[in-house]
Parts: sequence; structure tokens; C-alpha cells
Amino acid sequence: MATSNEAEKARHALRRRRRLRQVLGAVVCVLVVIGLASVISGGVRLTASLFDDTEEKEEFELRLQTLVSLDPEPFDSLESANRARLLDAAIWSVIQQNSDSLDTYERDEVGAMYLPTLDIDRAVASLYGPDFHFNYETFTDNGLTFQYVPEKNAYLLPITSVNGNYSPRVMQIRREGSTKRVTVGYLDLYGSGEIVFDPTKLEPAKYMDYIFTRSGDAYYLTAITESEMKAESQTGSVSSGGAQAPVAPQDQVMDNVASALPESVAPAQSGSASESTTTDPASAPAE
Repeated sequence: MATSNEAEKARHALRRRRRLRQVLGAVVCVLVVIGLASVISGGVRLTASLFDDTEEKEEFELRLQTLVSLDPEPFDSLESANRARLLDAAIWSVIQQNSDSLDTYERDEVGAMYLPTLDIDRAVASLYGPDFHFNYETFTDNGLTFQYVPEKNAYLLPITSVNGNYSPRVMQIRREGSTKRVTVGYLDLYGSGEIVFDPTKLEPAKYMDYIFTRSGDAYYLTAITESEMKAESQTGSVSSGGAQAPVAPQDQVMDNVASALPESVAPAQSGSASESTTTDPASAPAE
């Protein structure tokens, strides 16, 4: 009798161990599945982050904003570029980056601002590289005169509200050895005859490739070329599927806007702050 009870207890203990092993096995399987799902999900997120270059595109758009707005001609090297246009872009880049503190800069008797070349040097180094330099002197670009004042080591900026037609949209970035080919779409903010305040409604009027070459830990602009990407519309107007609106000159657009503003806030439109003799920096070699 005792032997029968002991046998029954042994069978009962065996069944409990089996159920425990089954439960443990199920728990282990669930944990394995959860672990695999986490690994796969993490891998997908990592892969997506590796291919998501949105932040880099935004950085290039910010770096190229003033240069693209001035629509520079293509060039194979900085030495062969229109240096007046490059310097013009660097000057406006300083204005853009310091828009919240422009009242701290020295002004002349009519309110024109003196921009120190030290600030320009930093903008030049950021876009074109620390080894690229300008011979600072009075120059003209886009019909505007930038007067160099040696005793202040500064430019007396023209009083104007006009500064280019285009805004950049980086379409793609391709790495080619030690260079990056940045394809930029040109958004024409004035092409429809009205100022477009929402660039997301625009399609690029054209495309250009900006070539950045690695130097140290950074990439700097070294060339601009025609892009293989072509625009469907050459007007850059808001996409509506209908007939294209005629293109109005930017000056006309700005005049229309200025006339709509109260007289006390309408922007000045004079072409320059001075009628001094001018020199094109394109003729001056880099130091």
C-alpha cells in the first residue's frame, strides 16, 4: 500500500515537473520572439536613420541660401568663379546669420551699415574653406556697390531690399570619393508675379549640382555644374495644372509690395550708399 502511494506521488511530481518545463519553455519562446522583434525593429530604425539625410539636406540649404539666391554661374573651381558673386553671397550670409543683432553694427550718417571684414572672413571660411581669401576692395555685383572702407576694415553696405530671386531645396546628396554632389532645386519665389511665402507649394524652376570637396573634417564648395536633373517647368511658379502665369521682374514685384506697405515701413530701394569707383574682385587672385 505504501509502495502504491509512493508511486502515485512520484507520478504526480513528474507531471508537475513536466508542466513546469512546458511553462518555462513557453515563456522562453515568448521572450525569444520579443527579443527577435526588438532586434528587427531596432535594425529597421537604424537602417532608416542611416539612409535618412534630411538633417544634412537642411544644413546644406542653410549654407547655400544666399549663394543660390544670387544665381551664380557654373564654375570648375573657385579660382575661375565670379569672385564678386562669391563675396556678395558671403556678405549676405553674415547678414542672415546675425539678423537678430544687426542693430549692434556701426552705421553711417544715413543709416548704411558697416560690416567688418572679420565677420566676412568667417562666412567665407565656412562655405569656401579656410584657405580661400579675398582681396578686399570696393566692388559691384547685381548692380549694387559694396564700398570698402580701409580705415574701418569694413564694407559700407548698399541700402536695398532686393537680394536675389531663388531659394534652395536640396534634392539629393551623392558621395563620390572625397566629394559630395549636392543637387539643388531653385525655387523661384517671385516667378508667378507675386511673392510666394510657402515654398512647399513650389516646384524647382531649375536644378544645379554644387560640388563640395572634403578638407580635414569638413566639406567646402569647390564647383557648380549643370545637373542631370531637369525641371518640368522653367517658370518655377506654383503648381496648379493650369496655364503658366507670366514672369514678372523681381524689381516690379518688390515695387508692388513696397507700394502696399505704409509709408513709414516701406523699404528703401536705393541702389548703393556711395558712388565711389568700383573694382570687380573677380580680377583679384586669391591670397
